[in-house]
Amino acid sequence: MFKKLAIIFLATLFLASCAGKPDFDFRTQVPTAKTYIEVPELDGDPVIIAVYDFLDMTGQKKPGGNFASMSTAVTQGSYQILIKALQDVGDGKWFRVVERASLPSLLQERKLIRSTRQMADGDNAEPLPALLFAGAYITGGIVGYDSDTKSGGIGARILGVQANTQYRQDVVTIILRLVNVQTGEVVISTTIEKTIFSTGKGADIFKYFDADTMLLESEAGVARNEPVTFAVRKAIEAGVAEIIQVGAKKELWKIKLPPEPVLPEVIEESDAEVVTEEKVSLDVEQTIIKVKTREEYLAEKKAKKELIKAEKLAKKELIKAEKLAKKEALLAEKEAKKAALLAKKHLKKVQKNELAWYNKANGTEFKTWAEYQEHLKILVAKQLKLEMKEDRKVKLQSEMNDTKAALEVADESIIIESDIVTSNDD
Repeated sequence: MFKKLAIIFLATLFLASCAGKPDFDFRTQVPTAKTYIEVPELDGDPVIIAVYDFLDMTGQKKPGGNFASMSTAVTQGSYQILIKALQDVGDGKWFRVVERASLPSLLQERKLIRSTRQMADGDNAEPLPALLFAGAYITGGIVGYDSDTKSGGIGARILGVQANTQYRQDVVTIILRLVNVQTGEVVISTTIEKTIFSTGKGADIFKYFDADTMLLESEAGVARNEPVTFAVRKAIEAGVAEIIQVGAKKELWKIKLPPEPVLPEVIEESDAEVVTEEKVSLDVEQTIIKVKTREEYLAEKKAKKELIKAEKLAKKELIKAEKLAKKEALLAEKEAKKAALLAKKHLKKVQKNELAWYNKANGTEFKTWAEYQEHLKILVAKQLKLEMKEDRKVKLQSEMNDTKAALEVADESIIIESDIVTSNDD
């Protein structure tokens, strides 16, 4: 009797240990929605799209039985899940997602880069490329979380041994909207519902032994709840796939069609008649299938392994060469900047020496090169003015000389005429 009791007790402890074993594994999230995985290929360049907000609009708290829970029922990071779904759909060839939630931080960082470059290079600073703008953006949110929409269970007890199974169903609902940026029109709106199942299994033993003088009571159970975040992610993936299909129907973008199958040649009727008249050979060629030996299989495997190793080595050498070329380019750029900086310093030194020499030679007190250049401009202007004045003076003197010569000629002609008149009178 005691042996039987010990066996039952050890079995109960084994079941309890199995039921209470925690799961500490790490998993990489992969797409789960079937429509999301089977999205067709885009015909054209990826669509630039923005995501502004995708929030929890339910206000639901996590169900806690007889007590109030402060935790929310659904994840508050659905915005990040939506961005990830848009980036991964169609192997990342459908959408190019631009950042909008942390736009102030992005602009601040660009401003910091711009000011740093201007401090280092001045007016020759390299400008930043322009930000991408989206032709449409996606918004929406989690609009519903209905708990205990369906629940039930089944159980049985016989001779003090009982087993039962229970389940519960919740529903999470999301809405996705695609908005045209130029017109503000809501082009596509879709609603997706995802069920969340929670199941529990348990068993217990309540039995008397040894003429009802010894009591054995034991119970074990296990419960498994579908993660709410997993359900939200699956609903978002299905919503993204739905937006792609609806957008293709509305001709917002095009889906690449599969290649047309090659049809066999159709024999014309006249050719068919000729063929029926010819003698048809019924000889069947025997197909010989060569089976590889173990040595050939090992040699082929070794050759493939060496080929893969050679490809990896070549790829590694290529990456190394690219890194070396990039490093040399950076060093050359650094040397060029250094040479430009030295030339700039040398020019400043020459300007400083020339300014000091001029101040000493002319008794001036110019402190900056700009003041010195302005003074030289004034001197050049004065020199030009003096030269123009001298030219005008020479020109006036020449005109006066010409006028004087003309007057002298006129006086001589008058004197000659007067002499002629006097002789006539005599």
